[in-house]
Amino acid sequence: MLYFSKDILYHFLLMLFPITIYQNFLKEDNQVRRLLRSKFLFIVLITLILTMSNPIEYHDGFIYDFRVIPIVIAFLYGGIQPGLLTIIVMLLYRCVSGGGGFYVTLVNYIIATGLLLLIQRKFDSLQIKTKVALISGFYWAIACTRGITLVIMDQTDQLPFMLAFSILTFVTLVIIVFMIENINKQFALKEELERSERLNVVSQLAASIAHEVRNPMTSIKGFMQLLKEDSNLNPTQKYYIKISLDELDRTEAIINEYLSLARPVSPQNEPVNLSNEIKSTIDLITSFTNVHNIEIHSYIEDSLYTQGKRGEIKQVLLNIIKNGVEAMGSKGILTIRAFNKKSIHVIEIIDNGVGMTQQQIKRIGTPFYSTKDKGTGVGLSVSYSIIRNMKGSIEVESELNRGTAFTISLPVYYEN
Repeated sequence: MLYFSKDILYHFLLMLFPITIYQNFLKEDNQVRRLLRSKFLFIVLITLILTMSNPIEYHDGFIYDFRVIPIVIAFLYGGIQPGLLTIIVMLLYRCVSGGGGFYVTLVNYIIATGLLLLIQRKFDSLQIKTKVALISGFYWAIACTRGITLVIMDQTDQLPFMLAFSILTFVTLVIIVFMIENINKQFALKEELERSERLNVVSQLAASIAHEVRNPMTSIKGFMQLLKEDSNLNPTQKYYIKISLDELDRTEAIINEYLSLARPVSPQNEPVNLSNEIKSTIDLITSFTNVHNIEIHSYIEDSLYTQGKRGEIKQVLLNIIKNGVEAMGSKGILTIRAFNKKSIHVIEIIDNGVGMTQQQIKRIGTPFYSTKDKGTGVGLSVSYSIIRNMKGSIEVESELNRGTAFTISLPVYYEN
C-alpha cells in the first residue's frame, strides 16, 4: 500500500507542478490558449505522456493514471482543436504501448469526447460553480463506469483502491480548474486596469484639447454664418460656405464625443425601464436604417428594469446600433433582443455586416480605435465606460463576412 501511495503522490505532483509553472511563468489569454502552438497545449501533452508512461498497475491488465485530467483541461480550457489533438495523442500512445483493452478505451473516449464537446460549447460563459458541477458530473460518470466494469469482471477487491484513486484524481482536477480560473481572472483584471488607465489619460488629454479647439471654432462658425447671409455672394461662394459650415458641424460633433469621454459618468440613481428605452431607440433609429435599406427584427420583453441614467443608456444603444447599421452598408438585417436571464437583463444587438477579426475584437472599446475609416473610436469607449459604471458588461462575438453580435448584460433593479 505504501508503494501505491508513493505512485499516487507522483501522479498528483505530476499534474500540479507543470500547471504551477504555467500559471507563474507562461501565462496566456484565452485566445492564445486555443491555438495548437500554445504553451498551454504543450504543458497538457507533456503531463499526459508522463502520467501514461508511469501508470499504477494494481493487477495484471488493470492500470490507473491521471490521463483524464489533461484531456478534460485541454477540451474545456484549450478548445476543440487542442482537445481533439490531446485525445488523438492519448489513443496513439495507448496503441503503441500495447496491452489489452485498446478498443474498449477507444469506445469510452469517443463517448467522452462527445460529452466534452457538448460541455465545451457554453463552458466559457458559465459561473465557476456551474463549471465545477459539470466537470464533477462528467468525471464521476466515468468513475462509475469503471466501477461497474470491475464488478462485472469480478474484481471487487479493487473497488476500495479505485474509489480512493478516483477521489484523489477528482480533487486534483478541481484544484487545476481553480488554478486556471485564477489565471483567467488575473488576465481580466490586468486588461481592465490597463483599459482604465488608458481611458483616464486619454480623457484628460481629450478634455484639454477639445476645450482649446472649441473656442476658436465657435468664432469661425459664427463669422461663416454671417458671411452666408451676405447678398453680394454668388451661388458658388454660398455653396462653399455651406460645405464649410457642414464640416464645422461634423468637427463639433467629434469634439462633443471627446468631451463625453472626459466627462465623468453619472451615478446610478434612478430606475430605468430598459424595454421602453430600447423601443424608443429603435423608433429613433428607424429613419437612419430605412435610408440604408436595413431591416430591424426585434424581440423586447416588457418591464425590464435596471438602474442608471436614461440618457446614458440611450447613448450606448445608439452607438452600438449605428455601428451595426454602418457595418452592413446597404441591405441587411439588424436583430435586437432584450430579455431577462436569471438575475441579469441581456440586450443582444446582432448585425450581418463585415465582421471583425479576433485582434480587432480585443481592441474594441479602446479610446481612438475604430474599424471605420472616419470613426474616432470614442463612442464605444464611452459606451463601455457607461456600462461598466452600471455594474454591467459588454461582450463581442464576430466573424469576418458573417457579422457581429454585441451582448450587453445589466443587473436587475429590484424595488425596495
